[in-house]
Amino acid sequence: MENTTTDIFLWQQIKKGDITAFEKLYDTYADVLLTFALQYTNETSLAKDAIHDVFLDIYKYRSGLAESVNVKSYLFKITQRNVLKKHKATQKIFSLSTDYDSVILKELSFEDALIEEENHTALNSRLAFAIEELTEKQRKALFYRFNEDKPYEEIASILGISIESCRTLIYRCLKELRKKL
Repeated sequence: MENTTTDIFLWQQIKKGDITAFEKLYDTYADVLLTFALQYTNETSLAKDAIHDVFLDIYKYRSGLAESVNVKSYLFKITQRNVLKKHKATQKIFSLSTDYDSVILKELSFEDALIEEENHTALNSRLAFAIEELTEKQRKALFYRFNEDKPYEEIASILGISIESCRTLIYRCLKELRKKL
């Protein structure tokens, strides 16, 4: 994959903090990257989250970006890495919940049931403590997403942030909670 003159120019402008160049790069590649990302997962929201994270990181770390990079290759490689990482993380969560369900379905002895309940209570307690350590904005975002089942667009509107920021906020909250548990 070759760099186009436009890609090189946009990359250099982004390094200088040009938001218009950043938006142009996003507009140029977002749809192509989504199609590419969907080769690795059938979850559109996961693919979009991965792509948004790529662009957020580019903008966030723009001053440290390499001068000479094959922009198209870079975007595809980082998108692939992010999608696979996110997909792997969701698989771990799913397998943990599946294991937990299979434990409940077994006929447990009284002692096993008591131990299981204590473990469950301890986990809930650690989760509650970890949630309390989050900021109010983070707690609200998680509450609206998981308790109220609100879409990212609505949560972003309520919190007064962009949809991409909302997705990133929730993703990072979950990542932080997983780390603490």
